[in-house]
Amino acid sequence: MSRHSYRCADRSLEVTVQRTAMGRFAVVVEGHAHEIEASLSDDSTLQLVVDGAVHTALVARVGAAYHVALAGEIYTLAPVVSGAASPDHPVVLAPPQIVAPMPGKVLQVLVQPGQHLGAGDGLLILEAMKMEHRIAAEAAATVQAVHVVDGQMVDAGVVLVELEYHSAQP
Repeated sequence: MSRHSYRCADRSLEVTVQRTAMGRFAVVVEGHAHEIEASLSDDSTLQLVVDGAVHTALVARVGAAYHVALAGEIYTLAPVVSGAASPDHPVVLAPPQIVAPMPGKVLQVLVQPGQHLGAGDGLLILEAMKMEHRIAAEAAATVQAVHVVDGQMVDAGVVLVELEYHSAQP
């Protein structure tokens, strides 16, 4: 059994994973138990059956963080380093460079340099695999640079937007 702590936007997630058989796992996320079957279709595509529901997830790792595209949304899961934060001094673990988690077409850029954002505010909409994926800020930030325009084709790993995160003041 393995235990993991992640930061996703402004939430902390505690995840416990236990392999029950080849490709089958018992997963507990924030106290909610799930039975999962998982298989890799290719290097970045997971086929999942979660509690009987079928899902396809695209996963890209950038540094220590995982970017997961699922059901039209993109989630960034950053591992939490034990002892690195406290309620009075939270640490933002989201990467300042927002990269394309997969190849696609930028449908719409939603921000401009200098714009102030809250956690969850949209940065852009990326079309990939015939689906629209909304890419959002993981925490309060200011847009430093936008490197793409509407209609631009991008490869996985290309820097789309650069952010400067606001640190919480005690």
